Amino acid sequence: MRKLTTAALALLLGLPHIFCQKLEHFDLVLLAMNKKPDNLWLPFAPRFLTAFNPAGYNNQPQFVSPHEIYLTVQLPADTTQTDIYALNLLLNTTTRVTATTTPEYSPTPMPGGKRFSAVRVEANGDQRLWSFPLDRSDNGRPVLPAITNVGYHCWLRDTLLALFLVGENEKPHALAIVGTGQQQPRRIASSIGRALQKLPDGRLAFVQKATEQTWYIKAYDPVKETTDILVKTPPGCEDFAVLSDGTLIAGNGSKLLQYNPGRQLDWIEIGDLSRYGVKKITRIAVGGDGKLAVVVQ
Repeated sequence: MRKLTTAALALLLGLPHIFCQKLEHFDLVLLAMNKKPDNLWLPFAPRFLTAFNPAGYNNQPQFVSPHEIYLTVQLPADTTQTDIYALNLLLNTTTRVTATTTPEYSPTPMPGGKRFSAVRVEANGDQRLWSFPLDRSDNGRPVLPAITNVGYHCWLRDTLLALFLVGENEKPHALAIVGTGQQQPRRIASSIGRALQKLPDGRLAFVQKATEQTWYIKAYDPVKETTDILVKTPPGCEDFAVLSDGTLIAGNGSKLLQYNPGRQLDWIEIGDLSRYGVKKITRIAVGGDGKLAVVVQ
């Protein structure tokens, strides 16, 4: 199996630089969201969250509770790895969750509310999915020991995951479904984007790149084993999030867009963050109470 290279990890993290160098700077902004009578969501009350690391790498946020965000961080003095940090939105505190000699990234809350999963790049280059306790009571353990090329992941239920598998030998990255007991991944798509999101109806939403210019957000039903096209992505956008009513949120430059399947024919602009100095929106995460955590440059 192909081992992870520094260039491959940089690609997964969405960076132009190789991983053994200082990573590109990103900031994190928190937005509240209000749904209007016309079913459009209005972002407001922006809050800057990464003053603790103003020149470092801050990316891949995930809400593990309504008031706590986990994210991938590299401090300016560290040029060898990333760690997982926790931001408490009520107490305004920052806690380093992992402090290891190997990189961890892509923190994701696990079903049950007691643990989170993250991808760990092990010393030999294997890229495995690990599970860690939210209360820091143990040092973690592999979730899928036999799968060593995990890029991103999404929990569909407590024993079923969707995996972004890093392409081997120049092959395209692939989307696979795997059960935690059997651990035999079943590939269902290739040439996919890095965002994997669970829809309110239990389906998996993902980006598939039909050509270099034409990308679609699709929905895969793990029960019926069927795939449907939801919408074409904004140009060059492979990151999106899903609100509680099924509305998709994406960024296009400094602008926030929404698309509600069944209610809208195309993306609609709902906000422009350029007034706050934002030039580009990359990743987006949604909290259970409608908050958005937006990664920006």
